[in-house]
Amino acid sequence: MPRILVVDDDQDLTNALSLRLRAAGFETFTADCSDEASRIALRERPNVIILDVDMPACPGLEFQECLKFAERGRNIPIVFLSGQDSQANRLTAFQQGASAFITKPFEWTSLLSTLRSVIAGGCKTDARQ
Repeated sequence: MPRILVVDDDQDLTNALSLRLRAAGFETFTADCSDEASRIALRERPNVIILDVDMPACPGLEFQECLKFAERGRNIPIVFLSGQDSQANRLTAFQQGASAFITKPFEWTSLLSTLRSVIAGGCKTDARQ
């Protein structure tokens, strides 16, 4: 069963995604801050991390960069799911190795398709919805 870590400071969104992902056959973990996300990512080694760009304390782009320095975290694919649809964020995310960047609001089928594709072998996806 593929494992997904959902990281977003919006707990309602995190819970909703977790429920839908479990119903779709994934094991999920959730975190609302980068410290908690780091601990879970390094302990559980998920197949993919869904990550928000704009989080307090440590923004998603900084978290992504830090994760690359941990042996157990550097190869975990990142799918950004963000309301911040700026070209600079997209460019930085992909330069740092993101597998996908999806903007909120998003279509569930598109997110699910992207996650399955990334888990299967990792394609670079820039989905604007």
